[in-house]
Amino acid sequence: MTAQAGDTFPISIAAQKSALRRVLRSRRSRIPRSDRRKAARLAARALLKRLPPRCRIAIYLSVHSELSTAPLRAALLRAGHRVSVPVTLRNWQMRFLPFDARTALRSSGPLRLPEPVARRPMQTARAFDVILVPLLGFDAAGGRIGNGGGYYDRALAHPRVGGRPQRIGYAYAAQAVDALPMEAFDVRLDAVVSERGWARFPKQP
Repeated sequence: MTAQAGDTFPISIAAQKSALRRVLRSRRSRIPRSDRRKAARLAARALLKRLPPRCRIAIYLSVHSELSTAPLRAALLRAGHRVSVPVTLRNWQMRFLPFDARTALRSSGPLRLPEPVARRPMQTARAFDVILVPLLGFDAAGGRIGNGGGYYDRALAHPRVGGRPQRIGYAYAAQAVDALPMEAFDVRLDAVVSERGWARFPKQP
């Protein structure tokens, strides 16, 4: 059977995601800088209130218009939490390295993101109580859309023990959407923390 003029075809999930990413990047980039700074302080305060003592937490090093983790990093270290940050490897893999106020950084890895210069000791996501996840958008069912590399989906795909690590999105409240197109390999979040506080989602496996 051949296609005829006027025929319509369903848009693939990949195409839906690509279009949505463009919209969400534009929405995030339009948030005024003063609002971004305030949101980063408020989100850091909200997250810290609910962390257990000496939490083993992996956070991202924010770039561009992402919700900044700079105030959070400083606060976590002052409070005595054990902080790590991601490193991207070949074959779309991600690991995590310890981070403190003395950690030297450089643009590295396939994505040329800021990463620690020292490359040991690397850990997998299963070493942590909480993984803080960057995103472009999230919905009320814990759906998340990222930049499209799949690094976090792969890192968080392993079965959890005792609900750990918790998968916590970190985002502006304006990044919420009604519903996201999800595929079988997309990892859902347990919660999102924004400048408005915590939003928890249905329990995930």
